[in-house]
Formats: sequence, structure tokens, C-alpha cells
Amino acid sequence: MVPTLKRGEPRLSRRILIRSGLFPSRCPSPLVSMSTIKYSASPLPPVRIVQGMVLNVRDEMLSGLLLEDAIVHNAIHKMQNPIDKMFFLGFIAGIWLGLAGIAATMVAGGIPIEVRQQWPTLPKIGSAFFFPFAIHFITLFGGELVTGNFMILSIGIWNRSIPWTRALVNLVILWIANFLACLTCAVLFSYKTELFVAEPYLSYVREVANTKTNGYSWINLFLRAIPANALVCMAVMFGFATRDSAGKIMALWFPVMIFAVSGFEHAVANMFFISNGLLYDSPTTIGRLFFNQSAVLLGNFVGAIVIGTTEHAMNHWNSPVPFERGHAAGTLAAGDVESTRKAKEDRPTDEKQQMKDLVRTRSRIIVQRKERSWCW
Repeated sequence: MVPTLKRGEPRLSRRILIRSGLFPSRCPSPLVSMSTIKYSASPLPPVRIVQGMVLNVRDEMLSGLLLEDAIVHNAIHKMQNPIDKMFFLGFIAGIWLGLAGIAATMVAGGIPIEVRQQWPTLPKIGSAFFFPFAIHFITLFGGELVTGNFMILSIGIWNRSIPWTRALVNLVILWIANFLACLTCAVLFSYKTELFVAEPYLSYVREVANTKTNGYSWINLFLRAIPANALVCMAVMFGFATRDSAGKIMALWFPVMIFAVSGFEHAVANMFFISNGLLYDSPTTIGRLFFNQSAVLLGNFVGAIVIGTTEHAMNHWNSPVPFERGHAAGTLAAGDVESTRKAKEDRPTDEKQQMKDLVRTRSRIIVQRKERSWCW
């Protein structure tokens, strides 16, 4: 029997559940109520009970459809926030990023000028070591970055679970909140405290802002921004996938460190670093700051869409090749990891049966493709 939807309940994309074989294909409603999903209180490894079928949720990670399901849940909840809370969460995230930027500048800028010139990688390593703490604070405590929401909301839109107009409102509010928070952090905690008035910090702060605004062309900034946010969104994806705090800290660290040490451009990070440089009389202007934002924000958007679309495509692939039509779902995102783990001979009998049921259900979905098409 198809569950009914109650007013105000969070909702799940039916497409995710159909592709996983956990929801009937014939359903006039495009969304399914979260009330049909519950967690067991058993001391055994946690399971999800969806439409009468049991799906193991392992402690160490989520992958494939469960990972996408978690992201869709998050996107739906973001859309339910009132506008003032959206601004509040964006402001918190900007403060965390600004504080991490101060720590990164303190470490990288503390390297003597002569050493920085001879070994230009050292400041990047020092900055990359501490800057990922911003993502740790945001993920583990709270806050929202516009660049991370590019990816999260795109997956929600792909699954037809959130309205794109509300998503656009969320992104605009977050950009404003992130910018004001980074500016506030730069003024109160960097400039007013005179952290970088002496050398070698002063020259470094000025050099960073000047290079970001005057050192590159628009297309150069745009291209540098694509992998930057792709890596940050990959870190966000890992944060959703891992289920314990230690795993989240490690998973969030490395993608952000790679982006920082590579010299790529991130819009929200630049809000702080350029604003900080302007306060310390860097030879640039506010107009060049928005020039940087126009290129980097668009590049960050493209990088996030690439990651979000890739995650969705791996879970919902429909081959356009004529002679390949009619195949089963095949491997899902990160499905090979789970399949390898489940392939051990000593796995529990209920897991073996579960995998057989999932394979049988996914194969049946192909036969029901024409029957499903009218539901969308």
C-alpha cells in the first residue's frame, strides 16, 4: 500500500527508493513520506526499514543510494528553514571560515620573506594545513556555505525533491551572509587586533589579496575555481558518507588540503583573504574584489554541479546507447566498495539474502520501465 503524505512532513525522492528496489514502481505520488522510514533500536549494527525491507546502514560509511538519500534529506531540510535562519547559518559559516583563514595566514605569513621567495610552496602547505578546520567547524557544529549548497541543492533538484526557486533564494541569502561574516571577521579579529601589522605578515597579507585580484585574468580565475569547489564538495560528500566524528575529521581534511595547497580559488575563502588585504592597504580595490567574485563564484558553481550531477548519474544511469538499453541498474556510486565487503564468505546469511533481493528487484525495474514513465 502506498503511504499517504502528511502536511509538514519531510519527504524523500521516490526515484531514489525505486532505483534501490525499495519502493514500488507504480506510484502516483513523486514523493514519499519519511514516516515510512525508521531506525531500529537494536544494539546490533543499525538498519533501515523501508517499505518492509531491511537495509543495513554500516557504522563507518554510507555509499550509493543511501548517500544520495542522506543528501536529499539535507536539501529538503535546508528548504524548510526560514529566511532569517538561512542568513544566521550562513553568517556562522562565514565566521568559522574567517577564523580558519586567520590561522592559515598566521602560519603561512610567519615564514620569512626570503624563504617564501625561495620556497613558494611552503606558505601554501602551512595555509593548507590549518584552513580545513573551517569545514570541520561547519560540518560538526553548524553553518552553511553557499559553495557547498551548490552541490547539495543540485542533487535535491535532480531528484525533484525541492523547488529551484526556493533553492535560488537560499543561495543568494547565503552569499550575502557569508560575505558579511567574512568581512566582520576580517575587521574585528584581524584588523582591529593588529595581528598582521608587522613583517613578514604584512607583506604576505597584501601579496595574497593583490595576486587574487590583479594577478590573473577572468578566465584563469574561472578555471582555477572549478576544481577548488569540486574538491570542497567532495569533502562535503565524504562528510555525509562517514558516520563517526573521527572519520568525518579525516575525510573532510584531505580534499580541502589538496585544493588549498594547489593554489585553486574558492569564492568564500577569497571574501576573507581579499577583504583582509584591503584593510591592510593592499594595492587593489573593492571593484577588483567583485571582479574576482564574479569569476570564482561561477567556477565554484560549475565544480559543484559536476560533483552533484556525477553522484546522481552513477545512481540513476540510463544509457542512451540503443543496443545497451534494457540492462539492469549495474553498479551504483561506490557500490563496488560495498559489494566487495559483502562478497566475503563469512558474511551473515541475512546479508546474502538481502543482496539477492536487491539484485532481483533491480532487474525487475528494467521490465517495469515503461510502466514507471507515466509516474514522473
